[in-house]
Amino acid sequence: MRIALFLLALLPGPVLAEEILLTGPPIWESAPLIALAETQPVEGITFTFAPWSTPEGLRKVLASDAPVMAVMPAPMAAILDATGIKVQVISATVSAGSIAIIGRGAPMTTPKDLRGRVLALPFRGHLPDLMMQRIAPPGAEGWQPHYTGTLLAGMQLLLAGQIDAALLPEPMATLALAQDPGLQRLADICTLWQVATALADCPPAGVVVVNPGFGVRSEVLTAYHAVFADLAGDPARAAGLLAHHFPDMAQAGPGFAGIRAQDLAMPEQAQAVADFLAQIHAVEPAAIGGKLPGPGFYGQ
Repeated sequence: MRIALFLLALLPGPVLAEEILLTGPPIWESAPLIALAETQPVEGITFTFAPWSTPEGLRKVLASDAPVMAVMPAPMAAILDATGIKVQVISATVSAGSIAIIGRGAPMTTPKDLRGRVLALPFRGHLPDLMMQRIAPPGAEGWQPHYTGTLLAGMQLLLAGQIDAALLPEPMATLALAQDPGLQRLADICTLWQVATALADCPPAGVVVVNPGFGVRSEVLTAYHAVFADLAGDPARAAGLLAHHFPDMAQAGPGFAGIRAQDLAMPEQAQAVADFLAQIHAVEPAAIGGKLPGPGFYGQ
């Protein structure tokens, strides 16, 4: 009996799946990561999605030895890199149609059309504000920012008629339009950005990064690009995936339906992200950590 137990102990046991943590905020760009966790497409790897809520919490997760894939704004990734938290961008997302200026009055097709407008923005110095500053400098001869502290406050002021225009992401933009037929899409930020910067790409503002613990995993990247392509073909479906972790996103489908999502794989399309970060650096260098990332940031 003892010999039998000894021989049994020598037999190989079940292979335990390695776990990769996936993390992101409640935005469309997190949906492909959630899809990986829902479908578990790579044999031998268990994907687990957990939202991040603060930059400091995300920093701690990325600094661990465990493999991590995370969605975040492109400037945040540059700041992490500049401050010694090594991350590598594996993909960037262009989600054209995801941010619009909603309001009353004539539509805008060029940055000059902003002149004389008061525009509700959530926070001074955050990415939407920096993008608007690059599109057209605010001031007495241009447009005026009205900082509200939250996206919801901007939408409420707009619906109450206390302000003429607000910068709103989806699904808030679609929700505002549904509540007040007097509102319209005055401009898509993508269009204004392209005119102002002469760049061909819409802003690749969201990126997917991995930490050193992730290593080189071509099979995971292949799986990510596949689920992204699937969602890009039906962007409204992202709402259901996000609702698993962010219940407030359950009704976001109609707002997401018009998003034109594009997956920019690195390092082949690194220049699009580098150009975007250079434009933000020109407005506020501290917003990306004071310097432009080097080639290693893009896996080059």
